[in-house]
Amino acid sequence: MKKITLLIVTFLFVTIGYTQSSYQDEVQLIQSLYGMQKKELVSQFVEINDSQSTAFWALYDEYEVKRKELGKKKFELIFNYVNDYGQINAGDAAMFMKEVIPLRKKSDQLVDNYYNKIKNKTDPVVAVQFYQIENYLSDIVRLELLEELYITKEK
Repeated sequence: MKKITLLIVTFLFVTIGYTQSSYQDEVQLIQSLYGMQKKELVSQFVEINDSQSTAFWALYDEYEVKRKELGKKKFELIFNYVNDYGQINAGDAAMFMKEVIPLRKKSDQLVDNYYNKIKNKTDPVVAVQFYQIENYLSDIVRLELLEELYITKEK
């Protein structure tokens, strides 16, 4: 788990110096790497039997496509925030939060929707395990990012 968050946080701070087009390439790379490692973690945590496997992984892959789209938007917001850190005025902060809050709600709603889809196609236990691991990984990434922002602020 620590590898995934370290990879994301490293990406975040390495990309600060990149151009916007290079930044987009880096986002795709990190999402690809994170997606592969994340799928492995999910497969170890979520207990599915052979009859549930096809339905679960089809829904999971569908979920990941949508999660990655939201992830690109999150990375862009964080990238801009970190680039401007220490120079943000009240108007910038308000605009940042105007984008962050709905994006977080969309992310939470996405997990909730896929919990229900997985519950209906597999069973409630598999759905709860999916929900738990997704929220756990999301919380770890959020915590790591907040810690890195705090460290950046202290420097």
